[in-house]
Amino acid sequence: MTESEHGLAVDAKGLGRRFGRVWALAHVDLAVEFGTSVWLRGANGAGKTTLLRMLASLSTPSCGELSVAGFDVYRELDDIRREVSFISHALYLYPGLTAIETMLLWMRLGEGEVNRADAADRLAEVGLVGAATRRVGEFSAGMKKRLALARTQLEAPKVLLLDEPFSSLDTAGCQLVEAWVLKFVEGGGTVVMASHDHERSLALCQLVIDLENGQITGSHAGGGGA
Repeated sequence: MTESEHGLAVDAKGLGRRFGRVWALAHVDLAVEFGTSVWLRGANGAGKTTLLRMLASLSTPSCGELSVAGFDVYRELDDIRREVSFISHALYLYPGLTAIETMLLWMRLGEGEVNRADAADRLAEVGLVGAATRRVGEFSAGMKKRLALARTQLEAPKVLLLDEPFSSLDTAGCQLVEAWVLKFVEGGGTVVMASHDHERSLALCQLVIDLENGQITGSHAGGGGA
């Protein structure tokens, strides 16, 4: 199934995820159009990360229907993983590689053209051009987050999932994330993010989804795109 045939970036019906006898997420119905930014709002344990992991195809739903970028999460995992990028607390970086080596490796894994100049440009965009030859293991938490952002830009996803994207970043880094999200959505991409930074998230996202005890309790317009 393609994007044009489906028309939705995220389509969930009766979605649930159980761990043992405990339902971390239950009875979730969610429809998100392409070109939309969504803020998942809720306290710790509300089910935000569980939902993001299912959207990223990293966790299999216990029940319900779910398609992401027009592909079924039960039958088309490889297709989803080609269209979705996920930045979470686990950044999946190799401490022994330099920043530029990380970018070049990701280019090879993506089966695209390995272009050192392009990799350097992506690092410059996130403020890491001066750290290109430093090993990732020497990076601060904020620098690692910036490198993960640069790496994700190489993937050219249609759906971008962000779990606490502003954490570990200084003001300039947060502004970088904001500009990137706005540009991504303007280009037709979809962003679903969970964040405790209420002021930035409310201003950035077009749709706010409230989660409590694993269930959606409400939704309303945010300030993004206003």
